[in-house]
This record gives sequence, C-alpha cells and structure tokens, in this order.
Amino acid sequence: MVIAHLTDIHVARESDYPAPDQAELRLRTRKHSEALLLRLLEDLAAQRPDHVVLTGDLTLTSERAQFERARSHLETALPGIRISVIPGNHDRWSAGAEGWLQRSFGDWMRSDLGGDGFPYCHLAGEVAMVALDSSPFVVGLDPAEVPGEVGAAQLGRFAELVRDPRVRSRFLLVFLHHHLRLSEEDAAAPDPKDSTPLIDAEAVEAALAASPAGLVLHGHRHKQMRLDLELGGRVVPVLCPGSATRVDDRPSRTARYSLYTVEGGALTLVRTRVLDPASDRFAFDSP
Repeated sequence: MVIAHLTDIHVARESDYPAPDQAELRLRTRKHSEALLLRLLEDLAAQRPDHVVLTGDLTLTSERAQFERARSHLETALPGIRISVIPGNHDRWSAGAEGWLQRSFGDWMRSDLGGDGFPYCHLAGEVAMVALDSSPFVVGLDPAEVPGEVGAAQLGRFAELVRDPRVRSRFLLVFLHHHLRLSEEDAAAPDPKDSTPLIDAEAVEAALAASPAGLVLHGHRHKQMRLDLELGGRVVPVLCPGSATRVDDRPSRTARYSLYTVEGGALTLVRTRVLDPASDRFAFDSP
C-alpha cells in the first residue's frame, strides 16, 4: 500500500489577523501558502495514495476558522481517502483550541481499536498506524516556547496498545509531531535550531524500541530529514518530508510531501514530491 505523508501546512491568511498589533502574525502568514496547499493536494490526489498521514501544525495559531479551512481543503481535495491527523504545537495556541480541533478533526482521530484520546490507532490493510500526541498546551506559557512532550501516561497506553494482536499482526507505523533527534547534517548546520524540542525523546525512543515499530514519521522541522535509528535490535527509519506549504527559495525548504510503499511487512520505497521553482510544478525529487 502507498501512504502519503505531509506536515506543517500552517493554514492561515493575512485576513485572520486584522488588528494593528497583529502585524507580526500577518508577516508570518507569508512563510506558508494556502494556495500552495491546494496545488499540493491536487498533485497528491493524482498519486492515488491508499492513506494520508498529516503530522501536525494544521494551523498557524489555532484559530477556529483555520481549523475549519484546513478540514475543508483536505476533505475536498482527497475524497474517499482516509486521513490520519495529529495536532502540532501551533494547534494548541490558545485555551480554546482543543475544542475547535476536536470539532474539525475529532472524527479523524478516533481509534479503530476503541477508546478515546491518544494514542489512537488506524488499521489500513497490512499497516497499523499509531498516533502519539507530542504537543501539550501549557497555561501561562507562550505557545512558541512550549517544548514537545509525549508523557509517561501516554507511553504506558502506547505499550498496551501495541500488544494488541490486531497491531502485532501488521506493519507498525508510529507518528508524532516533534522530531526525536536532529540528523548529523542538521545538528551541524548554521541555521538556528528549534527551541521547542521533544524533551522526553529518550523515553519515546525506549518505548519505540520495546514495540515492533518499523517506521516513525514526524513533522516540526520544516526541512526534509531522515534518521535510521537502531531501536530494539533493528534499524527503524525516522522520516520527515519538510513543510508542505513552505514558501522558500532554498531547495531544501521548498514545499513537499512524501510517499511510502509498504509491502510484505516492510517499507520498500520512499519517494518525495517537491515543488520545482523552475517549472512551478511538483515532481519527484532525485534520489
């Protein structure tokens, strides 16, 4: 089966921020493009994936209208294709955001195995997809400064969930918003590093090592990144395609999404569709 992965779509428009003191937010909307999202989704639909995973940051600042537009864009462009979503740190920008998130996306975050909340599991053919929520809302703290955290309680539920025979009989894909680590290339790069890392990454890696996870997906970095981590005596790819809607002249930061083929209980192919500035079209990145 083919799984499409996009992340960090940051749905927002300048008109979402009409107040004089929101000038900085109006500027931030220019880093991502809703019009570009619509073009990407049209290209994605043409690839005919079996399932879509969206690893957070559906919105820029978790406004109700942003959640509603994000749902509408996805639902309109990808009819008949099941979509699994999780929130990112930008989707917990206010105390009211959780209600708006649930109204727009709660049905897409409902587990096939029963129960409420995270982690949840979607079963798709030979793949079990388990979602972890790494984006808490912290009262009194600027959302831009809230680090990622999965938490011990959620990891405990994850350990129970992955023992379910319906999960263990399938290829296990785990997804969350924050990255586990930086790649060596990113760690050495001169650009500023993320100030909101996953603070319990070590515990998350231990939970993944104790599970049969064969693939981990994340977002948050806005840059394509791959790690091949040794977890539980096996090498597990940890993949991020980079932001799907980024407006950026740097080749490593242009808008993109990835396609993963899983066959026979293994990840057999990874391809990425990237916006080519020369043609202004999406095309497969060179291997």
